[in-house]
Amino acid sequence: MVDIYLVGVGGQGIITASRIIGEAAILAWKEVVLSETHGMAQRGGSVVCTARIGNVSGPLISDGMADVILSFELLETLRATCKASKSTIVVASTETWIPLSVSTQKMKYPSVDEVRAQLEPISDRILLIDSRRIAEDAGVPISSNVVMVGALAGTGATGIDKSAFEGAIERVIPRKIEENRRAFADGYREGEKILG
Repeated sequence: MVDIYLVGVGGQGIITASRIIGEAAILAWKEVVLSETHGMAQRGGSVVCTARIGNVSGPLISDGMADVILSFELLETLRATCKASKSTIVVASTETWIPLSVSTQKMKYPSVDEVRAQLEPISDRILLIDSRRIAEDAGVPISSNVVMVGALAGTGATGIDKSAFEGAIERVIPRKIEENRRAFADGYREGEKILG
């Protein structure tokens, strides 16, 4: 069983990413349960999805029980730490979407180094990647979510073969297939770095 907690903000393609993970699990003949919570997502609000792979009874992940936190936005990574334990793999994008509450109140948004410092006591396996730049380099700037799915796949945490993820991407996003393959492959290589 693998519990994946996906977080970010509206417009980052988190729900699409969770659908890719679900489809990859199905292609790998694994049971999967997905859920999504996206309240004010259309206005840049928080989005939370879960993907639970294996024989599970429901979609919710208890605090401290996520095997992977897959975060698409830097600040949302910190908000998700309640789901982490020392064994949790944290794969987070360094992309920032500064909330209106932070900008209007002139509050300080944390730096990548500050986020890393706060994550290190929580998890032993942390990977921070510039998914936006990687997607741009692959020729699909809007596919940083595909880069993040690639990074997840590269960690090996899901137990799902790379080819199942590639097939899932083609099913869920049937356009710009070659570019999305590149974005996934580049993310996959980033994810492999966590293996040491």
